[in-house]
This record gives sequence, C-alpha cells and structure tokens, in this order.
Amino acid sequence: MTETIFEKLAAAVATLKLDFSSEEFALYAEEHELSELEMAAVENVFTYLSEKKQQATVHTLLRLSRLPTKAPRTFENFDFSLLKGRDEERLKALPSLSAIYSHRGIWHLLALPGRARLIWRKHLVTPAASTV
Repeated sequence: MTETIFEKLAAAVATLKLDFSSEEFALYAEEHELSELEMAAVENVFTYLSEKKQQATVHTLLRLSRLPTKAPRTFENFDFSLLKGRDEERLKALPSLSAIYSHRGIWHLLALPGRARLIWRKHLVTPAASTV
C-alpha cells in the first residue's frame, strides 16, 4: 500500500504544524498546472523539512535530558594510577564494593584531605547558632 504525494505531504505538514492542507496543495497544483515531477519535488521538500524538524527535536531533547554523551565513568575505565594519598589502597579496593556491602560510609574517601572537618562543621551548624 503506497502513499500518494498528497498523503505524504499531509503527514509532513502535520509534523511541521503548518496551516496547509493537502486539498489546498491540490488546488494550487491544478491552478499552476504542476506536473507529477514538480508535485513530487514539493512533497520532497516538505518531507525533508519535517525530518529535519524531528531530528532537531530529538537532538534538543537529548541535550536537555543531560544524558551522558561520552562513555560513562565506570571502575573499568578509571585510571587508578592517578590516585595519591593515605587512602590510596582503600580507593583502589572500591570496585569490589566491599565497603558498601559492609555498610561502611565512603564519603570521607571522596573529600579532599583536610576537608572532612569543614564538611562536618557545616553539617552540624544549626540555623540558630549561625544567626548569633
């Protein structure tokens, strides 16, 4: 079952949300004595524009969704040779997830050295104490 030029044009115009019906196009083609080839060319232009709009919409939605466009960061592609510090061995053991399964916190591994006290102070300050 093949679609006619007018059905393809109607689908493209609907995608573009234009106020232009296939009946109007048929009247225009009759008034200007357009050949089949010319009507097909007009239909191709509208189809191209509707596909371009759909691709732009998908691209915009993907960009706004903030989905990662690069390879996701995983333990397999992380370079553990760059780690330095006192907890280096514990960080290298993170892929085993043993700290999570043993219900130990790992937030202190993620903070910069010497910053843990600042994080706790900020967390423990109450609104009443900060206004005094």
